[in-house]
Amino acid sequence: MEYKLPQYLKAVLEKGSPSRINLVHGEEEYLVKALTDKLREAYGEGFTLLWGDEVSLEDLYEACAEGSIFSSQGERVVFLLGFEDFLKKLGKKRLSSFLNFLKGVKSSKVFLVVGRKLTKAELSKEPYKTISVEGDIILADKLPKAKVKDIVRKKFEREAGGIEEEALELMVEMCQGNLMVLRQESEKLISYAGRKKITTEDVRKVCTPWGEYSLFDLVDAFFEGDLHRSLTVLRETLRQGVPPLQIMSTLASYITKIFTVQVMTSRGVSLDNALESVRVKHQYAKLKFKNYLEKVPKEKAEELLERIYRLDYMVKVAFSSPERELEKLMREAV
Repeated sequence: MEYKLPQYLKAVLEKGSPSRINLVHGEEEYLVKALTDKLREAYGEGFTLLWGDEVSLEDLYEACAEGSIFSSQGERVVFLLGFEDFLKKLGKKRLSSFLNFLKGVKSSKVFLVVGRKLTKAELSKEPYKTISVEGDIILADKLPKAKVKDIVRKKFEREAGGIEEEALELMVEMCQGNLMVLRQESEKLISYAGRKKITTEDVRKVCTPWGEYSLFDLVDAFFEGDLHRSLTVLRETLRQGVPPLQIMSTLASYITKIFTVQVMTSRGVSLDNALESVRVKHQYAKLKFKNYLEKVPKEKAEELLERIYRLDYMVKVAFSSPERELEKLMREAV
C-alpha cells in the first residue's frame, strides 16, 4: 500500500499494526519525527533507532532477530535512518541477500527512511520494488502552504486567543513553512501573549527568522529536550561557520556545571550557593540554569557527561566527523 504520512498515522498506527516492511521517503522531517514519536510510545524498549552509515547487514539481522519482552506487543520496531547510505555500503553484490532478509522478516517491523522524495522510476527498481511488494510505501512530503497555515492557526485557536491572518502569513514566511521551526516559534508566542490574539507586532517582537540562531539557542533546545529545534539550530549554526569544537566545548561546559550543581544540592548545598560556585551569577542566567536543572536530573547529567566524553574521544582520537557526532548526540541524548 502507498500512503501519505499524515494518512498513515491515522489509518495504520491509530487503528492497527504496521506492516513488516515499510519505506518512508520525503523531506518533511517534522512528519518523520511524529512517526518516530508514535512508534517509540507504542513499542517502548522494543523501538531501536539505527543509522544507515553505521550499521552493516549483520547488524540489521541482529536488531530484527528477536521480539522485545518490553513492548506491549512483544514485537520490535527497527527504524533505519539514512537508508540510502546503508545501500551504498551494502553494494550490489549483497543486495540479493538484503532482499531475501526483507522477505523473511517476521516478528519485527522495519522502517527504512530516505530523506528525500523518490521518483516513480526509482520506486520501480530494487530494492524499492521488493519493498512495495512486501510492505508499505509512506511519503513524508512537504505540506502545501495552506495546510501548514491551517495547522498553525488551529494550534493558536486551541492554546491561545487565536492569531490574525496577517500575523499568521508573516510567521509562516519568516519560518519558510518549516513545521519544526513553526512549532518552536508558536510555543514562544503562546508563552508571550497568553490568551490574547496574536498580532503581527507580536510576531515581529518574538519570532526569530529562519536561519538566525546562536549557540545559546542550541543550548536552550538541547537542555529543554526539543529534538526538532536542537537539530535545526545545530545544522544552521554549523552552516553559519561556527566551529564544531566550539559547540562541543560549550555543551561540555554546561553539562559539567549542571552535573556539579546537581551533586552539590544532593549533598545539602543550597541551590543559589551551588550556582555561585560554578560562576552562574547573573539573575537571568540563574533562571535559565534552574530550568535546565529541572529537565536534567543528576542521573541524566551523569549520562550526558559520559556521552560528551565519548563524543570528544570519537572526534579527537578516532577522527570521526565532528558534525556527524554532534548530530548523533542530539538524536540519542535529547
